[in-house]
Amino acid sequence: MTQTFQDQKIPVSALILGVAGLIPFFGLAIWQGTTPDELLTERLIMAFVFYAASILSFLGGIGWGLGMSERDPVQRGLSLSISTLPSLIAWAAAFINVQNLAFALSILASAFVLQGAWDWHLTSGGRAPRWFGTLRMGLTLAVLSAMAIVWWTQAPAAGIGGEL
Repeated sequence: MTQTFQDQKIPVSALILGVAGLIPFFGLAIWQGTTPDELLTERLIMAFVFYAASILSFLGGIGWGLGMSERDPVQRGLSLSISTLPSLIAWAAAFINVQNLAFALSILASAFVLQGAWDWHLTSGGRAPRWFGTLRMGLTLAVLSAMAIVWWTQAPAAGIGGEL
């Protein structure tokens, strides 16, 4: 048996903190795309990927916390296992970033989408507050938009169809 959540209104604190968490995404994405300094651009891109990896790991931690409250041992084991994947994927993407930005961004974008889908699944199943799914979908779309900015601003430097 799991705890059920009915509250649909996003708490102001969660909304403010979620939106504030987007500032580094958009700040780094825009800054790296506008600076003429190549070394600074590389460092800003690394900071972007590392921040995305950190946030993805954080989201996995939320899943771990929710999984701990599961009463069914099978569901608990599944939830805890799935919640470890974002950290592993984030680590791999951060490592790959050194060699291939496009691949790293693809991995991170896919992981954010999958994590968002899992979070939506948790809310629709009553294992997380309903507002959480709504908040996560909006934040996921915003993160994907910031990733698109990085992708588009780096594509000309790599050449169309080239590695980023």
